[in-house]
Amino acid sequence: MPSAHSPSKSHLEIAYRAFDLRDRFPQPLETFRQALECLQSDGAYMPDMSGEIVAYLRGGRALHIPEHFFIRKDGNSSAVIPSTENDRVCEAVQAWLNDALSRNTEETVNASTVRPARLNILLDQCDPNAPEPDDIQAWHQMGDVGREIINDPSREDIWEAAVQVMGEVQARRWMKTAHPKLDGKSPNISIEEDPKRVYELVSQMGMGVG
Repeated sequence: MPSAHSPSKSHLEIAYRAFDLRDRFPQPLETFRQALECLQSDGAYMPDMSGEIVAYLRGGRALHIPEHFFIRKDGNSSAVIPSTENDRVCEAVQAWLNDALSRNTEETVNASTVRPARLNILLDQCDPNAPEPDDIQAWHQMGDVGREIINDPSREDIWEAAVQVMGEVQARRWMKTAHPKLDGKSPNISIEEDPKRVYELVSQMGMGVG
């Protein structure tokens, strides 16, 4: 049985992304452990409320890693698991992935609905010796800023509006639940394609519509 430190064959066919509220981790990653460590890092923004880890598969498909592996809930509170549990969690996720891939699970989604990227490009970018593109370097050097006038609502704008309307616990659940007015996709996924539509849904809920 492969250990958490020795990638199996399936690891060689998968690239990972970690998502927090401000999308601070745009780089593709070789392992689930690396994605988990992103959410555990000081740079993650509210990962307990909006953290996601996505596995990108060959053939243009993607698979959301169930949050119960890396988010611990206790009543109305939640938190990313501590790093002391990483070995156990990585082994559990690897077993879950092996099972999901062997069953050709229907839980996979079109990768373009998560991020418009092809796996071979992601894997090429996983090279630790490759220089970072100029735009990624510039992104890392940007400091946090206050609210600004924007043309499209950001993921953070939508999250803050949802929390105001529903409260944190319900907003977190709503963001990850498929919605019929979003073609059966969750708001977290639909934000990438049509953030204005997601924001409109939140606004309508605040007015008692929808």
